[in-house]
Amino acid sequence: MNRVLTSKYGFRPVIGLLFGCLLGAVGCRDSAPKDIINQEDTTEAIVFVKTDGEETLNRSRANGNLYKLSPISPDGVVTPITDFVGAAVSDPCVSFDGEKILFSLRPQGAGNHNIYEINADGSGLRQVTAGGGDDFDPLYLPNGRIMFTSSRHGGMDEYNRAPAEVLYTCDYDGANITRRSFNMSDDFDPAVAADGSVIYTRWEHFGTFNRFPLFFCNPDGSKAFHKYGPHNRNFFHPQPMPDGRIIAIESTRVNEDAGPLAVLKLEMGPADPVLIQNSRHWDVLTPQVNNDGAPWPRGVFKYPFPLGGNKYVASYTLPAAEEQDVDYGLYTFTISQTGAGTDEDPATVSIDNLTFLYNDPARNEYDAQLLAPHEPPPVIAPLGDDTVDFGIFTASDVFNRSTTDGQEVPVKGVDAITEIAVIAGIPTQRGEPNDFSANTFEKRALLGYAPVYPDGSFRMKVPANTPISFATLDELRRSIVTKRTWIYVKPGEEVNECTGCHKDRGLSDEHITNPNPIARDMPASDVNTRPEDYIYINYRDQIAPIIAAKCVSCHYPTYVQRDTLLPPDDTLVTVIDTIPPPGLLDLTAVPDTTGQQNLVFPRAYINLSGESETSARQAVVPVFPRRSPLIDYIHGVGEAAAQGPHPASGPLTAEERELFTLWVVLGAQYR
Repeated sequence: MNRVLTSKYGFRPVIGLLFGCLLGAVGCRDSAPKDIINQEDTTEAIVFVKTDGEETLNRSRANGNLYKLSPISPDGVVTPITDFVGAAVSDPCVSFDGEKILFSLRPQGAGNHNIYEINADGSGLRQVTAGGGDDFDPLYLPNGRIMFTSSRHGGMDEYNRAPAEVLYTCDYDGANITRRSFNMSDDFDPAVAADGSVIYTRWEHFGTFNRFPLFFCNPDGSKAFHKYGPHNRNFFHPQPMPDGRIIAIESTRVNEDAGPLAVLKLEMGPADPVLIQNSRHWDVLTPQVNNDGAPWPRGVFKYPFPLGGNKYVASYTLPAAEEQDVDYGLYTFTISQTGAGTDEDPATVSIDNLTFLYNDPARNEYDAQLLAPHEPPPVIAPLGDDTVDFGIFTASDVFNRSTTDGQEVPVKGVDAITEIAVIAGIPTQRGEPNDFSANTFEKRALLGYAPVYPDGSFRMKVPANTPISFATLDELRRSIVTKRTWIYVKPGEEVNECTGCHKDRGLSDEHITNPNPIARDMPASDVNTRPEDYIYINYRDQIAPIIAAKCVSCHYPTYVQRDTLLPPDDTLVTVIDTIPPPGLLDLTAVPDTTGQQNLVFPRAYINLSGESETSARQAVVPVFPRRSPLIDYIHGVGEAAAQGPHPASGPLTAEERELFTLWVVLGAQYR
């Protein structure tokens, strides 16, 4: 049966322009690779989602169902696998024997998505998970368990403060649901790599730092590490390729998982700290497709998936002026390479034979998966020791870093770094008010300090299954470099992959500046602090009393009344002049409203919070006390070095100065 793609833009006039001159292919059977079309005698097929609405990062609740296309050709037959009414369906995953499909389902009238399984012929529907929050992204693991993402832990992400999904596993029958990752925002789209590890997109939002790199971990959540992604590119829907590379969607947007197709060349290193796309680390297969969000004048892609050999399928929409205009269908393509893939002869990967496969113009087609047996990767044994409540984190060299993230680069032998502050992220819980801060930083607590050895190494025992960050400190306990990503360790796990901070973690040992760190042979510093012993420093409880006692007596606006004659008839009027507070810093407790979140706080807090829209000059740069004029003045350093610590009359005690400094290190929170 021949299907012709139609859209509001018109398929036939657009396809010649778009694919003929843009991508070098046409949307018809004649241009499809013969090894895809000529499979009438096989059972090879794909399963995909057909839905009424657009799906973005698991946020769609539109009606949908699972469908099968067999064989994989424009002449294939499309049949429904499910026939739900009013249900939201997403995220199919095919079992290793090709006979079953996991997927996420929210039945009509239900409150949450859960994981379900069905036979490939549409029989045997069973529910795997129940209760909790929303469950998405199911994945068959080679050990017989199931991984999925879920918001059932109740934490909210750091940007939208919407329910955050992280990695979970359960037994095949849904028992023993266990949280595996401990990010402060979302983890998306896990896929099993050829070595049995799991690759996924991780949302990292740390104040103003906001990105979606690729992480790897073991199926039990151990060995979680940032393996790919620079600061200014995001990668969504990653899938391992037969050659060990990764195919994904490139984007420069937050909360936008559509964009051009890209092949990530892991053999060339992690693309961190690369600032711009280049052929050494990844190739954009469809460079004409923009990666900065709608409108999509050259169309846009989602959900690439390898079909075996050199065959791929992806969701693609023709040009769309607005987000609601998209009409995703399914397309196949192949990939070719020139160059040997060495530094002397870099590999360049490009797309071939982009060919129309299937589209229902009234629906969107997403997330096609090969419906066929495939070899399971090896099983990775669990690490660690579940009888303990801590793990150990070792770093080799805090001086080994680059300038690509805008932070300072401390110099060994010049900048004295003798300790780090260890910080825990405190997730906002579902239903909790968000009036804890006027800036973009979330709640966090100080666990304590760990020593840094003269070679820049440190080793510390930290609470397991807890999002952790740390900051290297100067002699005033001002952070020099803050780790703006959340790490965690599993119980009994020792993590020692950190060789530096954003220095090129490339292929050779030349990037390792300290191969035999002192810390590795030393006992781990004990920062395994219990939650009840966390140190919270906030404005309301610690900083406001100091300001009321020692600061506000000077830092308030004053008003002077005077009489003056107004021309032309010299009318006598009374004028009130406002004299601004010293340093233009009003530290009164008058209620005021923030410009960004429309929240009400004391004016003093807003003026010290780092909320940039409220004043011409920020007194505080959250997390960065060495960039904060307030900290310069209370210590009498930096721009205030000539006048000594402030205030000179009734000066702050050493403990009070440290409170101010650590308050900034922890993000300048209100409560």
